[in-house]
Amino acid sequence: MKNRINHRLVTLGIVALMAGVALFAWHRFGLLSPTLASAQSLDSGIGDSSQQVSASVIMRGPSVDVTLHIRPGWHVNANPASLKYLIPTTVSIERGESSYAARASYPPGKNSGLIIDGKNIQVYDDDTVIPLSGLASLAGVHIVVHAQACSTKGVCLPPANVVATTGGYP
Repeated sequence: MKNRINHRLVTLGIVALMAGVALFAWHRFGLLSPTLASAQSLDSGIGDSSQQVSASVIMRGPSVDVTLHIRPGWHVNANPASLKYLIPTTVSIERGESSYAARASYPPGKNSGLIIDGKNIQVYDDDTVIPLSGLASLAGVHIVVHAQACSTKGVCLPPANVVATTGGYP
């Protein structure tokens, strides 16, 4: 009986240790959900994609143009993303507490020169314009760009939601 209790305690200890190691690895290597990863990276001083990407918006008659402002040496994935596991740049509209995908005409990406799984990764760089349709005005709405910034050196930051303004770089 004593051996069975000791065996259970050892087993529980191993399970607890493994859970702690897994939690540490998830936190340390960014395997958390995007929202938690962004929060965690800000706490650790790494930051997120909003440090490299901002967006501005302008009404052009019946359409709206969203312009990406991306710091030199950085880019974001095109939409659609070149590979399933890459995070595409998307635009959504927030009105009150509702959020929905914008009717965006995503432009084709540019070749990044980076080839993964035999595909040349398509990206957007600074001054990429994403036209939107279906908005009569910008009053009472927020245009939100969801993007993941990656450097030309291969470092990718956690994705971020960036509210488009009339400004430029972050």
